[in-house]
Amino acid sequence: MTSILNIALLRAVMFMLIGGVSIAIMQAAVKLVSSDLHPFIITLYRAGLVFIVLLPVLLWQGRVAFQTSSVRLQVLRGGIGGLGMLCVFTGLSIISLAEVTVLLFTVPIFATLLSILFMAEKVGIRRWTAILVGFLGVIIIARPQGNISAGHLYILCAALSWSMSILIAKKLTEKDPIISITFWQAMGCVPLAFIASLFVWELPSLTQLGALLGIAVLGTIGHALLYAALKVGQISVILPLDYIRIIWSAGLGFALFGELPTLHLYTGSLMIIAATAFLSFREVTAGER
Repeated sequence: MTSILNIALLRAVMFMLIGGVSIAIMQAAVKLVSSDLHPFIITLYRAGLVFIVLLPVLLWQGRVAFQTSSVRLQVLRGGIGGLGMLCVFTGLSIISLAEVTVLLFTVPIFATLLSILFMAEKVGIRRWTAILVGFLGVIIIARPQGNISAGHLYILCAALSWSMSILIAKKLTEKDPIISITFWQAMGCVPLAFIASLFVWELPSLTQLGALLGIAVLGTIGHALLYAALKVGQISVILPLDYIRIIWSAGLGFALFGELPTLHLYTGSLMIIAATAFLSFREVTAGER
């Protein structure tokens, strides 16, 4: 039994690490391509090309791989997640990779606030303190010179959207397979991304189309592996590994764009990580009672 648990934990760790690297590379690719293509166009192709990426799964397993227990929830989650993706890709074109990664770690903070507002969840002084510390970290990162940029606002909007998406996903993961959740998330994003793209429409070149396909592949693999890791391993053990993405993002940001992390970023990152880690820990311990 112990060996089986160890194997499952090892698989979850590998899924989390590889998934994190895939997401970091995808975000770096989005930032590179956004210098020539509008982020709305990138979002549309990122979501739409998921169908091609998952086509082998469809041919192998048939439609059963994409069945869902609730089309309504999947469509709602796809629309909310689509807004988040539009905001993330736009933010990536403005601020550094490391800043984007760190600010997206505020998702658990927003999820906790939404649970308080809409689910009447009771929160004690320690979790309120964690929420305040997390938002103080955001202010330190976003306002080192006294003003907050549009890029930071886009990413915070994305974090809020994805926190809503996560609350819906918690319900869906009880019955739906990972491939189905990944597929419907992307397909639900397509209509919103298409409407937004009409205002900035341009056709990508063949080279850009190849890069967009790579972005879709990396994003699909990355998110599927992250979902798989959280499904296979214990959240309390696996979730802290997601913070390693900051290292990948900072490294890619320096290598590709000459972005150097600032003292404000280091300080704010530690505060956000501490806050989200505590909130995640409280979520796990509450679920075990």
